[in-house]
Amino acid sequence: MDLWIPVLLFVMGLIALFLELFVPAAGVIGGAGIICMIIGTVLGYRILGRAAGSIFLAGTLIGTPAMIVIGLKLFPKTFVGKKLILWHSQQQESGFTSYTKDMYEGLAGKTGTVVTPLRPSGMVMIGSKKYSVVTSGEMILKDKKIKVVKVEGSRIVVRESA
Repeated sequence: MDLWIPVLLFVMGLIALFLELFVPAAGVIGGAGIICMIIGTVLGYRILGRAAGSIFLAGTLIGTPAMIVIGLKLFPKTFVGKKLILWHSQQQESGFTSYTKDMYEGLAGKTGTVVTPLRPSGMVMIGSKKYSVVTSGEMILKDKKIKVVKVEGSRIVVRESA
């Protein structure tokens, strides 16, 4: 029975490393797997001799990266992987936008119409586009005319125009 202990520890370590990729355990299962593989390798040297210990060591050095690669290839196909990985990109045509420097360039001085009451933030229509804006503190009612006072990054400041 003593001869099987290093083999069992080593195999348990490989299985634990494989499971670590699929079970969210913050590295506990993977750490236990690495410890099992190290103990299995050391016991392989002590109990089974230098040749068997070297086989365990080679298995550790080859098996660990192999399990990680196999797990990473399989992970996206699992239930957890399908829930965690973003599969669809966000397109501007669908209404998704991220801030870029040139998006609001040239808005300063332009005029538009209030779409929602500005208390002090809300939506305005400038040209054919809607923008989220803020005022300097005053409330501006819907359908009033506004003028863009300044643009600070993605923050558009407006005031009621006369």
